[in-house]
Amino acid sequence: MAGAWPAAAILIRADRDDAEYLELASKYTSSLLLNAPDGEGVLIAPRWILTAAHMAKALEELKPVPRIVIAGREHRIQSFHLNPDWKKGVPASDIALIYLERAVTSIEPTPLYREKDEGGKTVVIVGHGYTGKIGEKPLAKERWDRKKRAAINTVDRISPRLLGLKIKTADEASDLQGAAAPGDSGGPAFLETPQGLFVVGIGSATDDANANGIIGDAGDWELYVRVSTFVPWIEAVMVDVAKRELTDLLDGSGRN
Repeated sequence: MAGAWPAAAILIRADRDDAEYLELASKYTSSLLLNAPDGEGVLIAPRWILTAAHMAKALEELKPVPRIVIAGREHRIQSFHLNPDWKKGVPASDIALIYLERAVTSIEPTPLYREKDEGGKTVVIVGHGYTGKIGEKPLAKERWDRKKRAAINTVDRISPRLLGLKIKTADEASDLQGAAAPGDSGGPAFLETPQGLFVVGIGSATDDANANGIIGDAGDWELYVRVSTFVPWIEAVMVDVAKRELTDLLDGSGRN
C-alpha cells in the first residue's frame, strides 16, 4: 500500500446532489455514530455494536468513557472486545465489539454476512464524518455536519481478512459512488440479498494507491474488514459474555 489512512465518512461524486446520499443513508438505521470523538459502528444485536478495533480502543481510552447516543437515548458501554490479532495501523483484523449495558429497542440490528462470495458484489457504505467531493480534499473539520451519508460501491478485491472497494473514475463508477474521508472509521458496508440486509464489512482504512496525498480519489482503495472471516470470533465473544452473565446471575454476584 502506498499509504493507509483511517477510513471515514462519505466523499460524494461532484456531479451528484448531496441530498441523494443523505436520502440513501436514511434507510440504514443500524449504522451508528460513536463518540471517540468520531467513529462509527453498526448494531448487530440489541446490546452489541460491531466497529473497527482502532475506534474501540480510542473510545475505551477516553476518561470517562462517553455514552453512545442511539435514537436519542444515551447508552452506557459495559465492555470492549478487540480482536486479539489486531495491530495498530494494520487494517487486517481491525475489528471489535462493544457491549452495551442495556438493549437497544428502537432500532433493528443487522445480521452478519457469512458467505464467502463477496467478490463483485454491490455494497452500500455508510458514515457520518467529513464530506466533500471525490478527488478533492475533504471539508475542514469545522464544517463537518455529522450527517449520515451512504454511497454505492463494489467489492473489487478480496483477501482472507479484507475487502477492497476501488474508487473509480466517474464513467466507471456507480451513480452514487462514494469514498471515505478522515473522521469516521468503523462504518459498515451493507449487502442487500434476497434473504435481506447484512453487514459484509467494517471500514478500516483508505489506501492512497496513487500516492498523490488526496485520500479517496480515483485509483485509491477503501479497505473493509471482511466480516464473514470473523463470524466465529464474534459469536465466540458473544457466547462467552452470555455465559459469564448467566453464571453471575446464578451464583448471586450479578445482583445489585
